[in-house]
Amino acid sequence: MRSLGAEEAVITQPDITDMRENELRARVLGAYRGYQQDREMFDGIPDNLTWHEAELTRQEIGNLRYVDYSYWNELTDNTHLVKDGVKNIQRGKMVFGVPHDRFWAVTERILRGDHDFEPVILWGQDSGSPLEILEGHLRATAFGLAGDRAPGVIQVLVGLCDG
Repeated sequence: MRSLGAEEAVITQPDITDMRENELRARVLGAYRGYQQDREMFDGIPDNLTWHEAELTRQEIGNLRYVDYSYWNELTDNTHLVKDGVKNIQRGKMVFGVPHDRFWAVTERILRGDHDFEPVILWGQDSGSPLEILEGHLRATAFGLAGDRAPGVIQVLVGLCDG
């Protein structure tokens, strides 16, 4: 952020109506995670996403898709669906020897009502296409594990292709 001349408030207190700030945020995210550079977590993600604040119901969380990454592929038996990851965690499926403690810890927070998390960040081709998680895999999984005791709606940020 320093190398781009960005103050922390550009990220922590964004003014999404300010085009200069929006461009600066895009450059910061590009430097950090490959946004609009077709690399890292944005590998294969189109540059022309329009971002929307939205809500998903707890029932919709299971239909979100994990990124194509070896851990998530194995956890879901290659379906990439959160509901399959949740099912396999509940069944005790271990992937690469990684324990499920982190999922259960966040699930416990949700069950206690302590779920004031940042929105899960998703992307899709359009409003009718499957949505893939860019950031928030752990939170989405924990909401799924909480089941009917999860909040009725979960805040998300969705990038959809223009046109």
